[in-house]
Amino acid sequence: MSLRGGLARTFRLLTLVLPTWAAWTVVFSTKDAHALVKTVGLALGPLFALTVLGVAFRLAAAARGGGRPRDAALAGIDLLTPAGVALAWTSAAFIAGAAVIGYASLAVVGLLGTTVFHLVVGYALFALRAADPIRTHTIARRFAPDVVVEGDVVVEEVRLEGTRVPLGFRLFLEGRVAARWPTTRHVVTSDDSGGEVQLETEVGPAVRGVHAAEPLRAWLEDVFGLTRSPAHACGLGAPLTVLPRVPKASDSVKRLLTRGDGPRAPKQAMRLPTEGLFHLREYKQGDDVRRIHWVRSLASRELIVRMPDEIPPDRPRVRLVLDTFFPEAFALSCDAPSEMLDALVAVWLGLGRALVAGGTRVTLVTAVDEGDRVVAMTLDLTRGDAMPAQRLGAKIAWQGSLPIEELLAEEPTYVISPRIVDAPPSESVRWVFVAPDLGDVPWGVPDALRFPLPMGATENAWRHRRAAADEVARKRLDHRRALLVLGTSRAAPPPGSLAALALPDGSIHVEAIR
Repeated sequence: MSLRGGLARTFRLLTLVLPTWAAWTVVFSTKDAHALVKTVGLALGPLFALTVLGVAFRLAAAARGGGRPRDAALAGIDLLTPAGVALAWTSAAFIAGAAVIGYASLAVVGLLGTTVFHLVVGYALFALRAADPIRTHTIARRFAPDVVVEGDVVVEEVRLEGTRVPLGFRLFLEGRVAARWPTTRHVVTSDDSGGEVQLETEVGPAVRGVHAAEPLRAWLEDVFGLTRSPAHACGLGAPLTVLPRVPKASDSVKRLLTRGDGPRAPKQAMRLPTEGLFHLREYKQGDDVRRIHWVRSLASRELIVRMPDEIPPDRPRVRLVLDTFFPEAFALSCDAPSEMLDALVAVWLGLGRALVAGGTRVTLVTAVDEGDRVVAMTLDLTRGDAMPAQRLGAKIAWQGSLPIEELLAEEPTYVISPRIVDAPPSESVRWVFVAPDLGDVPWGVPDALRFPLPMGATENAWRHRRAAADEVARKRLDHRRALLVLGTSRAAPPPGSLAALALPDGSIHVEAIR
């Protein structure tokens, strides 16, 4: 735990007893205090004793348990929320202020807040008996369906069995699938305690990738929002695969073949049905009579048929290489690198499908992180089934081990990349440049004077709004850095380079770079 976190925990622990003790000291040390204020001061004693008894009970329970007694003891009594801390100190300030300025009615208001605070804290200290009440639950998490296409809606299902929610408390569940996914929240009341609960919510639209969902955070909180149990992880590793959506390519993709540069550029051979040579042989039963060569048959006095004696021209071969070498992506906290990679994968698969439809044999090539190392993977796209290509596209992520130069070969190759690298010139390699989105950053500056959520939400606290503002500022800076790095080429585009553009209808348009 950091120094700042340790100081915050110490302040919360002292808040359990320090405000009441300070108010009691001020009341009985002030001369000529009003009798009503003295009566309020006397009422603070039982409340103080109730909290001290509850703290002693939790410390004793932690001492009897195993593990690390000190950590368990501190976790067992660290229950206050920011609202609970504010109520404790505000109520104590009202009582002390009533004794100093002589406004006795103010002490009654402070006593009301202090009474609520100590009763809720005392009940929480006894009701949350275990240091980790969430582990008594069986919480299972899954996604339906677990294999979807990018942009589709995904339903998150959370199943709870044997939930123990004390009276006056609520069980909160919070989590997300991964970065760029929205955060989902669930609430279970004490009415469902001990039963089976099925929770469902939509978490779409789906974002491309093979995800092992981040764990849910679960904790108990009273209905006043003054105390809570420690948050614990549950529902670990729910799998979800989001396949990339393969866009359609416009007619401009034909330029990849019809405007090739160099002798190794792939071109489709066009032949007429009557071109080529024929083989003559004797007629056999079952041959098509329309192939009988009557002139040769009359000359040889036996039926002669014509059979094609040529090997059809092989379809041109093309390698589509996807550039995923971007080590700087791991140091950026914004979504620009991930969004750029989604666009590259879409162009990669879209061009591959369009070339296959035009009669080209396509091999997809990219670098994929297999956990312990980054390996180059190839996939033949001409078999007609696009599902393997989509599954490969779902696993693609930025990597910093294999530069694009190591994936090139002496075959007709098209490199889909966000930038042109300083690679050796080759007649067989052409670049398809996918320009990053140079629009404005999608985050506005938070308004410090307005609450982002409805009144009463925890995220409206000043520390949450300040953290949100810092995160937005960091993302704006990283967004500019990502666009600068992605949009910077290390070399001039060689002759024959192309630019892939996304059209409003979702298709891909290819233009030559002049």
